[in-house]
Amino acid sequence: MAKIAAFVLALMLAAVPALAEVTVERQTGERFYPAGENWTYHFTYAYPHVLGEDYAAAAINDTYQMALDEMTQLVLPMFANEESMRFDGKNEVIHDFAVMCNQRELLSVMLYRRQTKGQEGVSLSMEALTFDLTGDYVGQSLTLRGVTLAQAGVPTDQLEDVRAEDYPALQKLIAGSSDEMADVLLDVLYPRFQELKQAGVVRADADQDAFEMAFSPAADFYADEEGRVVFFLPPALLAQPTFDVPLFPFTPEELEALL
Repeated sequence: MAKIAAFVLALMLAAVPALAEVTVERQTGERFYPAGENWTYHFTYAYPHVLGEDYAAAAINDTYQMALDEMTQLVLPMFANEESMRFDGKNEVIHDFAVMCNQRELLSVMLYRRQTKGQEGVSLSMEALTFDLTGDYVGQSLTLRGVTLAQAGVPTDQLEDVRAEDYPALQKLIAGSSDEMADVLLDVLYPRFQELKQAGVVRADADQDAFEMAFSPAADFYADEEGRVVFFLPPALLAQPTFDVPLFPFTPEELEALL
């Protein structure tokens, strides 16, 4: 009986989705456009590559491989051949990343992009994606609502049909949408944006229209390993180019209270 019980327990454990972190390696390289000494664009990159043979790894890797292919096969060849995009003739483009969360069924990755534009200076941008590792959207990036519910403890295989009666503390989040959350957060974060502007962190010419055009709470967020959803201001809004941007972390409970 003991052997049978152990066998049944092993089967049960095997059926439980793995919640441990995945292994993320750096896929690095560099390209010159055009090739040779007379290049006008030098591209140095690092993209995430998830180890494993499962569907989640394959889907996430495909996402970043498509991003790399777009840069190397379309964007940079076009820039190198376009007179208006050559600037001073020696333009550096650097792509890098950081893993912001790698646990509890979620992998959250921040991409950093830096481009020199001759006398126009440096252009910086950031993009975050948070992937479902085990649930109904395995290998896909989740919405703001989905990430918030997952950070609150809702399994990612229940995001589609989660019921408010099962999670009474999350009723507004469950009934709401990412767009509704984004609208509320724009109102909540705009006063903080104004404070940063007065402190000289944000560009002096950035008004509310610029704030709402550049910052989208439904896109400019990531999951952290403390169970929070962290929103970030795009570098384009800042007085000085930097990836050290202002961050606004919220727990799921705090986001629920805002709705």
